[in-house]
Amino acid sequence: PVRIGGTSCMPGDVVLGRHDGVVFIPPHLAEKVVKTSELVRLRDRFGKQRLSEGTYTPGQIDTRWIDDIERDFSGWLTQHQDELPVSAEAIQELLAQRTW
Repeated sequence: PVRIGGTSCMPGDVVLGRHDGVVFIPPHLAEKVVKTSELVRLRDRFGKQRLSEGTYTPGQIDTRWIDDIERDFSGWLTQHQDELPVSAEAIQELLAQRTW
């Protein structure tokens, strides 16, 4: 192990470096982190689009979504299927497991 800035980096860790910092991801969590971050990115993209269209308010997008918004997001995913960074099955699995 190596300590960097008070954080331990273990052998096998995935290192994500950006201009504002570095994160060490244990290898057994790397796939989940990537898939979850892609889902968050898609939700953010959907939310930004629907806000700019005036479909929803910031309060509706920034809180737990009601069923109507969830259905709209699911339809939006279907419309953008060719642009998905991970498989549609992986996204559906994450949607079923998430608590937010």
